[in-house]
Order: sequence, then C-alpha cells, then structure tokens
Amino acid sequence: MRTAIQRIFLTALMVLAGSAVLSASDAVIKGVVTDSAGKPVRGAMISAASGIKTVSRYSQKDGKYEITLPGGTYEVAVEAYGFGVKRVTVDTSKPGATNFKLAAESMDARRFTGAEEESALPDTPDMRYIKSRCLSCHSFPNIVHRRGQTAAEWAAFLPHMTHGTMDEPVENPSPATLNALSTILAKYFGPDSPDFGPDADRAVLQKEVKHTELSDEALRATIVQYDVPTKDSHTHSIEIDPKSDVAWFGEESYTGNNIGKFDMASETFKEYALLTPKVRPHTGAVASNGVFWEALSTNNEPAKLASVDPETGEVKQYYWPGKKSRAHTLTLDKNGNIWFSDFYSGELWSFDVKTQQYAVHKYTVPPMAPAGTLVDWGKIPGRQVSAANAAAAVDLEGAGGGGSYDVAIDNEGNVWFSELARATLVRMNPATGETKEIHPAGAVSIRGIAMDPDDNLWFGDFHGHRFGKLNVKTEEVKFYKPPTPDAMPYGVSYNKVDGNIWYADFNGNNVTRFNPKTEQFTEYRVPQSPDHGYERFIQADPKGRVWFTEYFGDRIGFVDPSGQSSSAQIATAAH
Repeated sequence: MRTAIQRIFLTALMVLAGSAVLSASDAVIKGVVTDSAGKPVRGAMISAASGIKTVSRYSQKDGKYEITLPGGTYEVAVEAYGFGVKRVTVDTSKPGATNFKLAAESMDARRFTGAEEESALPDTPDMRYIKSRCLSCHSFPNIVHRRGQTAAEWAAFLPHMTHGTMDEPVENPSPATLNALSTILAKYFGPDSPDFGPDADRAVLQKEVKHTELSDEALRATIVQYDVPTKDSHTHSIEIDPKSDVAWFGEESYTGNNIGKFDMASETFKEYALLTPKVRPHTGAVASNGVFWEALSTNNEPAKLASVDPETGEVKQYYWPGKKSRAHTLTLDKNGNIWFSDFYSGELWSFDVKTQQYAVHKYTVPPMAPAGTLVDWGKIPGRQVSAANAAAAVDLEGAGGGGSYDVAIDNEGNVWFSELARATLVRMNPATGETKEIHPAGAVSIRGIAMDPDDNLWFGDFHGHRFGKLNVKTEEVKFYKPPTPDAMPYGVSYNKVDGNIWYADFNGNNVTRFNPKTEQFTEYRVPQSPDHGYERFIQADPKGRVWFTEYFGDRIGFVDPSGQSSSAQIATAAH
C-alpha cells in the first residue's frame, strides 16, 4: 500500500515539475501603446512573430498589453486604426517593457478592411454588378491594390488575374462582360477615382469609411497564426478532429493541390499531395474513425472526393466517370455517409462510404429567382434584353444561380443546402427526394449554413451583410445585424464548447461570435496579411478555440476568446 502511495506521489511531483519547466520556459512581452501626446491607445493589435508562428493580442483601455510566449527573439509589430505601423525586434532575455508611441496618420487605402472600403462606395447597379462578380474569391482590398488602372489595363488584366495558380474566373468573357467590368472598375478605382485613385486624399477617405471599434470582451482574446509550408497555396477551409487535436485543411491553388494536417501539440504541418493535378481541394469533414474527407472543386475531372487515412497517410481519390461538374461543400450524416453540394449544375450529391457509390439527387430550380437577389445583381447594368433571353443576361455561374452551395443535416435526417445566388435555403427529404425552398425575405445571397442541436439553421446573408436564423420546424426567420455594417458572413459553425454560433466575416476580416441567448455579437479582428486573409469555413476545437484559414495569407490560426493560450498551456494540455 505504501509503495502504491509513494508511486502516486512521485508521479504527481513529476507532473508538477514538468509544468514548472514549461512555465519557466515562457516569457512575456508587455508594455503600453500611446499616441504622440502620451494618451493610451485602446484596441491596438500587437503581433509577435518568430518562425512560422505569430501570437497577437490587443491593447486594453489603459493602452497596456501582454503576450505570453516561449523565450526568444521576436519581430513585434503594432497597428491601430488611424495610426502608423511600428515594428521592432524584441529579445525576451533582456529586461524592460516594450512600449510604443504611435503617430496619428491618414491611412493608406490598402490598410482598410474590405468592409471599411465598401462602406465608402455607393450602392449603385454598377457597384452591385462588381460585387456579384468580384466579391467571392476576394473583396475590395485586392482591387484597391491595383488602383489607378485604366479600363484598357483592367481589360488586359482580368482574363489572367490568377497568373495560372488556379482557374481563371474571367478566362473567356463575352465582350459585354469584359467591357462592363473594366469600365466600372476604372470608374471607381481608376486614375481619376476621387476615393480610391492613386492621388486620392487619404484624410477624406478615412472620414468616409465606417470603422467599428472592438468590444471590451474582444480585447481579452489571443490570436495565434501559423504559416503553412507551401506558399501561394490558398488554404481554403479548416476542420478539426476532436479526438486527436488535429486540424485538416485544403490547399486549393494549383501551387498547393494538397491536403494539409496540423498537429496542435507539436505545432507541425504535414502535407499530402493529391493524386491528380489541379483538383482544388475545397472543404471537408472528419469521420468518426479519423479519416479526413475532402470535396474536390475541379472541372473536367472525374475525381469528386479524396480521403486521407491519418494512421497510414494513404491518400485516395474517388472517381465518378462522366461527371464534369464541381463538388463544393460536404457534410456527414449519422451513418457516416457523405452529402455534398454541386455548385454548378443544380444537383445535390451523396456518396456511400461502404459501397463507394455516388448518387444524384435532382431538384427543380424555379425559372425566376427571387427579386433583389444576387441573380439580379449579376445582370450587366443598362443592358437591354428580351424576356426570352433574360436568363442569358445573368452573368453568374451555376445553374442560373440555383446550384447547391453549403450542406447541413437536421435532427430528422433532412438534408438542407443553400443556393448562393438565389439566396434560398432548401430542405430535401433523402428518402423521397421531396424538396421545399425557403427564401428569407430581403436576402441577397447565402453562403455558409450550420445546424444547432435545437434545429435552428444559422446562415449568412453574404452580400446583404446580415446574419440569420431559420427555425426548421416553424420556418420562422430572424435576422441580426453585425456590428460591422458591411460584414460578409461566410462559413458558419456551431461551437459545442460555448454553445455559440461563429462565422467568418470575409469582408470585415473578423472571426465573429454570436450568442443565441443574448443575441450579442463579439467580433475578433484577425491580423491582416499583406493580401488580406479572407477567412472562409471555420470550426472550433475541444478547448473552444475557433480555427480559421487565410486564403491569400497562406496561414491557418485560431482565436482563443479566453486569451489564455500560450505554448506552455498547449503543451501541457497535450500531455
């Protein structure tokens, strides 16, 4: 008995000693952020980077900040709205605070978020057309980066904008399409643009944009980001295996063409090359046995799904001869089978994991889209067409806007999916194939959806800048307006740990929490990469941290709302 007690005591001492070593290895970078007059700056983003990892925190009301991380040398940057950026090198072995005094300045247009830039632009048919065509893979920051181009320069650039890294979205435009896009872009972002031209007055623009301050709750958070190994990979969506603390993600560009895995405990990446080139891994899900499944969003390629076995590393692709349309977003039903969307042909698909057989579930897309949706926005402004050719005037891909987009399953086993351009939610009975469409009043476009345990379907009105809830039993819809006026809810996720709904704000560069009980939003601003991150489909881990990808930033990361994440705590949790 005494031997057993001694063994337990020694084990406890070893655990305590290990924790002490981990804590001792941590260091703190702290200080205060003030303006040139010595007044504290609230809500400044302070980021400390070393190697592949960046840890960021916010300054508080008194201007103070504190970042806990392993000892070493870091490149520290501080950025705040209305101020210039400062960067210093910090060696944590040297004592003393790292204080910043920021000079107020009129910000360069490229430093604003997409939401801030959009708030300074007019709501006109021209601008709606640009939003329907351009605000999908990216938002206004990527356009602003090329400000000053003439219509001719825009027309030369648009068919080759991805530089061969993925499919060109405007590869073979009609003359009417190319003329409309290049003319409108030159009008609002060309040499003579009063707001976004190269000679535009910065001070005037800063007064016009709508900037949303972060809440006191948001200032508690820690944000951690990791650079993925492959550059220009376009990390698209992220899924968490709660059993192994692994994050999976797709690298959608031709440069990437991998499925990535990130081990949270060791903070290391592994990339799995797909079997055929240019298959564009898009979104995925983790099965109960740990196998990761990914939808392949490629055209003219029979492979629609891929899987990775986490134990062996074996990559498989599942072919569907004759099917040339693109898979988009998938989910798993209670039997472990896959339901996934087909964004371009107006079908819903399923895949039986045991038999490895695909099935098509057709549905009827009404000939007319609801008024005011993205289908209307996608009509070339001022173009006169006959009623018989009205469908051809819609300058959008995907079954007249009726292609399935994101997928979720309710407690009754019904499959729900969104139709992006028609701003419609569709319920399908998988046994009978019966469908019902619900168009939330006033919605412009719907991307991500997520079902909570009470059968509420949460969705983002992407171009309408709203967040919504559909009670699938009563079909009642309620909308909520985010704090950022021009927020664009993209991927939506239910967080089992805190019971809240989270979404990626593609336009505001936020990862946003919505509390369904208090109906309150908390927006967590993600540090911007030079090309802006464009967070997409997100998911929480078992600790409640919400993981995201940065499509143009070549990074993944997480938001810890508690602010307690540090390398020592991550390592301790892993052991």
